[in-house]
Amino acid sequence: MPGTDGAREFVEHLRSELPRLLREDVEVRGQIIALLSDYLTTRQETAAILAELRQMREDFDRRMDEQGRRIEEQGRRIEEQGRRIEEQGRRIEEQGRRTEEQGQRIDEHTQALAALQRQIMGLGARWGMMTEDAFRRSVAALFADQPQVHVEHWRHHDSAGTVFGYPADVDMDVVVRDGTLVLIEIKSSISGADVSEFSRRAQLYREVTGRQPSRLLMIGPYVDPRACEVADRLGIELVSSVTPPAV
Repeated sequence: MPGTDGAREFVEHLRSELPRLLREDVEVRGQIIALLSDYLTTRQETAAILAELRQMREDFDRRMDEQGRRIEEQGRRIEEQGRRIEEQGRRIEEQGRRTEEQGQRIDEHTQALAALQRQIMGLGARWGMMTEDAFRRSVAALFADQPQVHVEHWRHHDSAGTVFGYPADVDMDVVVRDGTLVLIEIKSSISGADVSEFSRRAQLYREVTGRQPSRLLMIGPYVDPRACEVADRLGIELVSSVTPPAV
């Protein structure tokens, strides 16, 4: 088509001549710039746009860097917290093991103490009975060497509970010399309560037999200091050896 060919030739001619006209013809260059001003930005506008874009990019990069640092710091905190929780868990576990071991040791010590207590109680009971029996035989043998001294054992059923507060048999060792009575109590140890009990048994002996002892003696290897106070108040003599007192 002739019209199309002509237009194509015009465009080709414009492409080849326009650069030269822009360089050489000031008027043409001004006209073209005026025509394109509505479509193209100026250098200042372009520079401003580019500056704004750079600022936006810098702001974006800064925010991203800051956000990255925050995320990294948060990650470190979470990691540190995880380590602390792990360490705390290990400490709790270790404390639990120690508590369990301590509990086992306490149980072992408790069992050992209970066994030792049973042994001591058994030994104490045996020692007490053997000591009382040994003292009784020793005193009886020592008095037996004195022909003028007679040793007798008095027993009475206290139905009224005068001595113990309930009906029970009451024993008393009696030493007689030329009609003089001495009541003797032999124990492995003597306490204040023992002294009071001996005084009540001596009173029961007086009431039942009508006989008045001249002396009240308690003999034992150990005498509690408080027993001395009670004995002084009740008029009872305490002897802490097997040497026979003068009667």
